[in-house]
Amino acid sequence: KMLKSKKFNIVLALIIAIALWAYVLGEVNPESSVTIKNVPINFTNQDSLEDTGLTLLKSSDTTININISGKRTVITKADADDFSVTADIEGLKKGENTVRLNISGPDDVKIEHVNIEKVKVEIDELATSEKDVKVVINGQPGDDKEADIIEQSLDTVKVTGAKTLVDKVDKVNAVVELKNIGSEMSSFDTELTPVDKGGLQVLNVRLGNSKVKITAVMLNKKTVNLNVPVTGENSGDVERIVSVPKTVMIKGTEDALKDITEITCKTLDVSGVYSNTSIELIPQLPDGVKLSDDSDGISAKVTVKDLSKKTFEFGQNDINLLNKSEGLTYTVNTAKLSVEAIGRENVINELSAADFTVSADVSGLGKGTHTVTVVVTCGKDILSAELSVERVEITIE
Repeated sequence: KMLKSKKFNIVLALIIAIALWAYVLGEVNPESSVTIKNVPINFTNQDSLEDTGLTLLKSSDTTININISGKRTVITKADADDFSVTADIEGLKKGENTVRLNISGPDDVKIEHVNIEKVKVEIDELATSEKDVKVVINGQPGDDKEADIIEQSLDTVKVTGAKTLVDKVDKVNAVVELKNIGSEMSSFDTELTPVDKGGLQVLNVRLGNSKVKITAVMLNKKTVNLNVPVTGENSGDVERIVSVPKTVMIKGTEDALKDITEITCKTLDVSGVYSNTSIELIPQLPDGVKLSDDSDGISAKVTVKDLSKKTFEFGQNDINLLNKSEGLTYTVNTAKLSVEAIGRENVINELSAADFTVSADVSGLGKGTHTVTVVVTCGKDILSAELSVERVEITIE
C-alpha cells in the first residue's frame, strides 16, 4: 500500500506541475523577447529608378535582425515572413547613397530595436547587351563518342542590369546533361545561366530569355589522316616553314565514317605571310561528317625566315659558249662575273660553283666583236640566281 501511495503522490505532483505551467502560459502568458534573424530587405521602386536609366548595383546589407517583445505565445510563433523591411530607392543618383529602412511587423508584437536602420546602396547605369549562348555538355561520353549540337533556338540573348554586372558577363551557358542525349536526335529546353570569364555565375542580372531549345544527338568519333596542300612557301624573298597536324578527329554516324581514311584541307596559300603566325585550316568534309570538338580550330603554324644568299665568282673561261662554228676562235673579253643565289638556308649552305652553268649562245655569229646575252642555270632547288652582268663581249677570229 505504501508503495502504491508513493507512486500516486508522484503522479499527482506531475499533474499539478503541468497544470501550473499551463496556467502560467495560458493565463498569465508573461512578456518575453526574441530576435528574428535574417529578415530580407525589399528594395522598392526599382522600376521608377530604371525609367531614369539607373539601377541598383549593390547594397551594404540585404537582411537585418529584428529584436521583438510581446506575449510569449505570440513571439514564439513569429518568423521573418511576418515582417516587412523596405528601402525606397526611387530618385537616387548614380554612385553611393544612404537609405533609411522602413520596418513593420504584426500589431501584437513590439519592435524593440534592429541591428541596422540604414543601408548604403550603390546605383549604377542600366545597361543591356547581347551575349553569346554557349552550350555546355555536362558529362563524359567515352573516347569514341561525342555529343553533337544540331541546333539551338538562340545564338545570343539580351542581358540587362547594372552596367558593372553586365560587363562582367562573358557568355550565357546552356548546360545540357549528357544522359539526355541519345543516338537518336532529340530536343529539350535548357535553363540559361550568365557567367563571367572564369565560369562563375553572375547574379542580379536579367535575361531576355530564360531558356533555349537544344537539339542534339550522340555521334561516333574517328581519327584519320590530314592532307594539307601548301603553296607560296618561298615567295617574296622569304622562306616559310609550315607545320600542320598529321591527323584530324572527325565525327558522324557509323555509316558516314566507315570508309573515310583521309581528310583533305583547302589549299593553304602562305605567299602573303611575312611574320610568324598560325592560320586556321579548312577541312573539306563529306556530307554528314563534322570536325570533332577535339580538332575544332585546327591550324597550321607558319615560321618565316629570311631567305639565305650566297655569291659565287666566275672567270671568262667559266662561260660556256653554245653553238660555236668550226674553225673559229672565240674569246670572252669580260674578265669576271658573279652569281648571287637566293634560296632556303639549308640548300644555299650546300651550294658550290660547280652547281651552276653560265652560258652564252653564239650561234650565227661571224668574225668580229659581238655582245651576247649570258644566262645562268642551277641544278639545285634555289629560288633565284642573278648574274652581275646581263651581256658579255666576245671576239671571234
